[in-house]
Amino acid sequence: MEKFGCDSGLFHKIGIKRFENIEGSPFRLEISKENGDRRNLIDVGYGISQILPVIYELFRDGGPPIFLFQQPEVHLHPSAQAALGSLFCDIASEGRQVIVETHSDYILDRILLDIRDNRNGLIAENVSILYFENEGGQASIHPIQIDYEGKVSKTPDGYRKFFKKELDRLINY
Repeated sequence: MEKFGCDSGLFHKIGIKRFENIEGSPFRLEISKENGDRRNLIDVGYGISQILPVIYELFRDGGPPIFLFQQPEVHLHPSAQAALGSLFCDIASEGRQVIVETHSDYILDRILLDIRDNRNGLIAENVSILYFENEGGQASIHPIQIDYEGKVSKTPDGYRKFFKKELDRLINY
């Protein structure tokens, strides 16, 4: 968990501060930054408290072979979202299945980069991207192909259309 914390920039260490030295006594989670500054979990960003149960479940011994996540990127900054994409690749490369519904280009881009860089042995054939698009009030599902270099192909016209328009506005300003 702490490796993910460092990779994501969210935290450096996680600690437990017990108020009494008795089993079952009240405690609090403390999050430490790289400089050693310790904070109560409730005094740090909301994203950390939201992502800790996700990370714990991914690393838990005897955890499930299949994970389903809906928008795990909520309340996380872009570098943490990207680190989460790499963590999902690591888990999938161990033979466990990870299904993620996301709006995060940072998660998706990191997965594609990890495939391209062969960071953990996960190959394109073991990754599926389904793009859901609203077409006249009906949801259409488009499978996106990924090659061994992490490049996508056979994308529908609406795929990343917003980002392409925004980038064009920036370049042509």
